Amino acid sequence: MSAEPVGVMKCWECIEKHARDMEHHLEDLVRVTKGKGERLRYEQWIDFVREIRKYAHHLAKDIAVEPLFEEQSKSSNPAKPIRVERGKDVWVEVFHEKEECHPATFRVIKPNPTHVLTVCCSEAPVAGRCPVAMMAQKLEHLHPEGQGSCPICQGA
Repeated sequence: MSAEPVGVMKCWECIEKHARDMEHHLEDLVRVTKGKGERLRYEQWIDFVREIRKYAHHLAKDIAVEPLFEEQSKSSNPAKPIRVERGKDVWVEVFHEKEECHPATFRVIKPNPTHVLTVCCSEAPVAGRCPVAMMAQKLEHLHPEGQGSCPICQGA
C-alpha cells in the first residue's frame, strides 16, 4: 500500500493521462511540421512530457493506469495508416475509421497550408474534454503525392 492518500494518487493518475494526451498531440505535430528546427523543438517537448509522464506514472502505480509505451511510440517512427486514399491533387492517410470516433469529438488542425489533420476521441466528451486520449483520425495532404512540405511527404 502506498503512503500517498488516495486523492493524491488520483491526481497523479490524471496528470499521467493528460501528459499522455499531450504526448500524442505533439507526435502528430511533429509528423506534419515543415521546419526542421520547429520539429526538433516539438520533439524536445515530447521528451519533457515523457519525463513528467514517467514520474506521474510512478506515483500513481497503485491505481490502474495505462502502461507506458516509452519506446513503442517514437516521434521519428509515426503510426502507420490503415489505408491511403489517393486523388489527383490530394491524398489522405486514414489512421482510424470514423466509426471509431464519437461524433461530437472531431477537431481539425491545420499545421500548415498544405496539410489538414483531423483528430477525435473514442468516447463521449466529459465537460467538453476527451476522457481518454485524442487520436489522429486522418491526415489530408492538399498536394500531389510526394510533393509536400512535411517529412512524410518527402518520403512518399
